Amino acid sequence: MMIPMNLIKMVLRCIALLITLLLTAMIGNVMATNIDGVGSATAAINFIMFVTVVSWIVCIVGIGAFFASVLANPMIQTPLDGAAVLFTFIGAIAVSAKLRMVDCGDIDDKKFPNDWIAWGSASDEKRCRELQASAVFTWFLLVCFSGSLFFTLKDAREHLGGSFRAASRPSMSQLSSSV
Repeated sequence: MMIPMNLIKMVLRCIALLITLLLTAMIGNVMATNIDGVGSATAAINFIMFVTVVSWIVCIVGIGAFFASVLANPMIQTPLDGAAVLFTFIGAIAVSAKLRMVDCGDIDDKKFPNDWIAWGSASDEKRCRELQASAVFTWFLLVCFSGSLFFTLKDAREHLGGSFRAASRPSMSQLSSSV
């Protein structure tokens, strides 16, 4: 039994919407508990929040495409999915690089610089754990958006009628008639 491609895209977009909801809540909490003047890694946190806004738009339009055929056009979906993949990839790298590989239960002031991303909250351990979870969810979101982009490009290829290649190979009937 073959699973329809539209069903796979719908599942990927619903999972991406759920991850976006969780990511928005975690990053929103990190921003809400931020103490002014402590740490200077807010650019990475702000960028992840920007990624969640882009993700909300892409997920809502993508899910809406299953109900409104005007949104199902691959020429609308391809740039949206491409932007989501690009921004999510950049955000995942940024937050992971700023956070580093760390045990949040053993944070020592001497190990990390004053501008480390996990500094700046009343509970630095909680903030560190939220940022770790955010980094993981951002990577999962990237996987969902990459899958959606793959299926959108596949739809675009079928929508355009064939291949993106400039020249096609001759068919067997053309070969046998030329001999």
